[in-house]
Amino acid sequence: MATPDPDDLPTTRAPTFEPLRRSHTLDTGAAKARLQKVARSFVPKRGSYRFSAFDHDHDIRILRIFHGKKEEKLECMLFTSALYPPAGQTPSSSTDLTISKYWALSYWWGEPDEKPENEITIYYDTGGRKAEHKLTPFNRCGTFYVRDNLKSALETFREEEDDVNVWVDALCINQDDKIEKKAQVARMHEIYTQATMVCIWLGEGTPQTQETFKFLQTILNLKTLDSLVKAPISREIASQWELVIKLMTNRWFSRRWILQELALSRKAMVKWGDEELFWSDFADAIALFMTKYEDVRRCLDTSKYKETDARALGAHKIVQATINLFRKSQDGLVEQRLIPLEILVSSLLLAFEASEPRDTIFAVLTLAKDGHSASAETNATKDERISPDYEKCLVDVYTDFMDYCINKSKSWAPPPNPPSPEEALKYGTNATVPEKLPSWIPLISKSAFGDPRGVVEGRMNGDSFVGGPERKGQQTYNASAGLEAWHKFGSRASENALPVPPQRSTAFPTKFHGDSESSGSAGFMRSPSQRTTVPAATNGSRSLPNEQLALPTPKPQKYDGTLAVRGFCLDVVREVSDRVGYGKIIHDDALIIGGWKPQFKDRNILDDVPDRLWRTLVADRGPNATSAPGWYKRACFECLQFTDRRGDLDIEGIKKEPEVPSTLVTFLERVQPVVWGRRFFDTTASGFEEDEKRLLGLGNFDVKSDDLICILFGCSVPVLLRPKTKGENPTYSFIGECYIHGMMDGEAIASKYGSKYPQYPYKEAAEFRLV
Repeated sequence: MATPDPDDLPTTRAPTFEPLRRSHTLDTGAAKARLQKVARSFVPKRGSYRFSAFDHDHDIRILRIFHGKKEEKLECMLFTSALYPPAGQTPSSSTDLTISKYWALSYWWGEPDEKPENEITIYYDTGGRKAEHKLTPFNRCGTFYVRDNLKSALETFREEEDDVNVWVDALCINQDDKIEKKAQVARMHEIYTQATMVCIWLGEGTPQTQETFKFLQTILNLKTLDSLVKAPISREIASQWELVIKLMTNRWFSRRWILQELALSRKAMVKWGDEELFWSDFADAIALFMTKYEDVRRCLDTSKYKETDARALGAHKIVQATINLFRKSQDGLVEQRLIPLEILVSSLLLAFEASEPRDTIFAVLTLAKDGHSASAETNATKDERISPDYEKCLVDVYTDFMDYCINKSKSWAPPPNPPSPEEALKYGTNATVPEKLPSWIPLISKSAFGDPRGVVEGRMNGDSFVGGPERKGQQTYNASAGLEAWHKFGSRASENALPVPPQRSTAFPTKFHGDSESSGSAGFMRSPSQRTTVPAATNGSRSLPNEQLALPTPKPQKYDGTLAVRGFCLDVVREVSDRVGYGKIIHDDALIIGGWKPQFKDRNILDDVPDRLWRTLVADRGPNATSAPGWYKRACFECLQFTDRRGDLDIEGIKKEPEVPSTLVTFLERVQPVVWGRRFFDTTASGFEEDEKRLLGLGNFDVKSDDLICILFGCSVPVLLRPKTKGENPTYSFIGECYIHGMMDGEAIASKYGSKYPQYPYKEAAEFRLV
């Protein structure tokens, strides 16, 4: 489900201001018209439709798109429907609703600053459920404004003869009602599982849409697939491969909610303009394309996608995820969830964005092995730390998530792909100021490909040392020798509630079919008689207790943003190299810090290459976290012969050298994702008198001299901390993970403690308070 920011839906009516004294000048109306024009450019249009109360804990709203021709005005109706109960449960005894069939729409909401400008008419429930429904002048209706992409989707799926039932989040959930939204988000798995079809809307077509879908069908022919990448690749075929990559950059693939919408569906259809393809065929075409990606990439060297790594695009990630997330039955029902929540949030979903930062966690709860699924478990058995709650501030949401993960895994690791995009600083539940996140929640700009919106521009940083989802929870390194994590989150001394939002409108819409447009707010429908009690519902809706109509009070902040962990300081950063910009140039100072000397270049002695240098270049690992093969040393030596007069190593230049050995290219393609955007550094060798004791490390672009290199119990990799405040209770900023040669597999623990490892809770160890 896409979850909108506050601008996605009409807001309450803005106050008007009158002058204290009217001007005596001649009123021609021109000034008023200009002011109205300016006001319209800033104030979103307001619709008159008001949501009716319903039992959001058990039922859903469905949008009926009334039949009509393409050029006719879009008219719809919202009505309430029951859902089938989860397996092992019986329907509620109070259920008096029928279960209506519907298909679910999956689409991209649009840019955050896009205003809903397209008016549609929504009728209140008339009680009609037949395929073709007749309206009368006595049917009440209201107006609602939607964005361009949703309007085009509704018009495309409208039929000329029959009405269509569809579930669409922006219209079927009152996004301004936090209680309703929380309840409906918790039922997303049921909504998409019970839909007869999930329709994926990629937007209005382009002149290349038909050619793109036709080429996808060609890719599915395994007999001819190899010929499409056989060298030399013609310009025509190269342009068609480029169309596939362009399709993979469609904004729909960047949405975090699509993973749930698609993975839980029994059947899905991809529609782009007038072209359509079953998701199973679409996914196979993308997967087959990725098997030939290295061959395709070479022919795109001069295209605008030459820097794009299709392996990082959302389209590739979603195809992988739908295969690996579940084990499904023959009819598409989920039988078993396979991936735990921590890996889903921190690793697998990097390529997906969420306009509501809390949805980085909430959007995948029903997908996780340990999340809230559609099982028969009661609310009492669910962990409240990871329950969807939009009234919690960001710091509390992420702190509870980290606390849950640490307690469950008994380990702590800096999130390799952080759970919060930079947009997290822009949003806050009913907050008047942005929230500042603590340093131990890294921003997404520090991940390998950065913000999902910029992933098409290529890699930004090196891969995480913690490891990605392909490791399936297995650690790449074991710096703390498997010791259990100790942690403590700080609590706020005074819990002050956030500002209370304005109350819902109590105005009752009076527009009827055939009336002229009357502007109003898209609030919550409540008649004067409903202000104290909710009368018996009509048209199959249940009556609700009055307290469910009140807005929830925002919860006070529980945590102060600090995290205390225990471990010890291994060493201190001394000299830091230039950054390996764009993963292309390793500067001479980095090689010198690693032990390479320019005069070694012409000696042709293999042993001149220090072990710690070539192993650090590949983080002492081969592909898929296997042990680094011994021939990497020889390949490293050959590459160092290409250093220029300044002593710099141009990685891309070597790869483009004529007749360069393929082994060198393989080695360099392992080096690049390790060193990209990082800095080499050595240490002060604290406690040692010999320079040989200096450690060699690789850290992110933020590393500076005097940063502390620490081993934290329960953390699989060393980390960099920077002293922030001194005194009796010093605090530290978390800078990031790092690679320290010779200290990645428990060597530091063995060196400090010998055979007698410290025992939990490590009271004698140093405690670091991260802020």
